[in-house]
Amino acid sequence: LSGATADVNIQAAAAALRAGAVALRRVTVVGDDLAEIEAELRLLAATHDLVITSGGVGPTCDDVTLKAVAAAFGTQLAPSDAMRGAIRERLSGEGSPSDARPLADEVVDKMSLLPAGARLRDLPPAPGARGEASGAVQWPLLQVGHVFVLPGVPAFFAAKVNGLVAHLVSGGAPVLKRSASLSTPEVELAPLINRLAATHPAVKLGSYPSFPPQPEGAGGAAGG
Repeated sequence: LSGATADVNIQAAAAALRAGAVALRRVTVVGDDLAEIEAELRLLAATHDLVITSGGVGPTCDDVTLKAVAAAFGTQLAPSDAMRGAIRERLSGEGSPSDARPLADEVVDKMSLLPAGARLRDLPPAPGARGEASGAVQWPLLQVGHVFVLPGVPAFFAAKVNGLVAHLVSGGAPVLKRSASLSTPEVELAPLINRLAATHPAVKLGSYPSFPPQPEGAGGAAGG
């Protein structure tokens, strides 16, 4: 919320969910405040079938997402031997750079505290994943009920959300999409677009105008 980092995770989640025919209904951005995150998680978990979080799972004092998830589900954080083993193996053991320094015990201790009852899911890479994206999925995916806790680093988040949709989420019918680019200004197209929307309520219509330095015009998209 400071503006220091450009968010790309929302776009990654929206694209992955759409590809899996899962409707994205709400996006909430909350600061590193335990009570606020807990309140939002309670609301979202009570009103949605699937909740995905991004960030706040690291070793520093501002990483409070896991504590908030535990509070939202009325449970406590507890040491996880499985997570501890994954941290040791993947951050300071086999597969880590040869010059990697051993992790401080306080880092391992904090990152291995998980909400009681949490599941660690080892997922294969999503179809088509390559390079860094493929390797990122090898880190276990954390699931608490129907809440999936993902890292905030964009490359890792994108790999995780694609793996989640590919292997664990079952969406509806495939979404069909058509788009057209026109040179006609949006204000002239608006009556036609509105009539089409009224005539075909099952189709989602949108208009996305561009302005200089691009030629003036509207790009339209329809999906359903």
